[in-house]
Amino acid sequence: MTNMLACPSCGLDKTESIVHRGSYILRCAACGEAIVATSFMAMLDSDHQCSAFIDPGPGKHPPPATLVARGPLRQITSAISAAASDGTLIRLISEAKD
Repeated sequence: MTNMLACPSCGLDKTESIVHRGSYILRCAACGEAIVATSFMAMLDSDHQCSAFIDPGPGKHPPPATLVARGPLRQITSAISAAASDGTLIRLISEAKD
């Protein structure tokens, strides 16, 4: 959930975190190109605070009505997995720490 990878297609270094079925994907926020992917199961053991939304598309801000879950990742993984199981893309947005 950081912006440390540059897109090989357009060069932008801003990424978005997506869950698709059982995959965790970092994609380019400009063109939507997948940059790197791993199993979502590899991310489950995190207390990182985030919000999960139905994905509106690359670079677009999700509307509040599309919220799936909010909280520590390890506590909201079931809701994310259920929402992503039918192929719906779920956007994870990092919550700022106080």
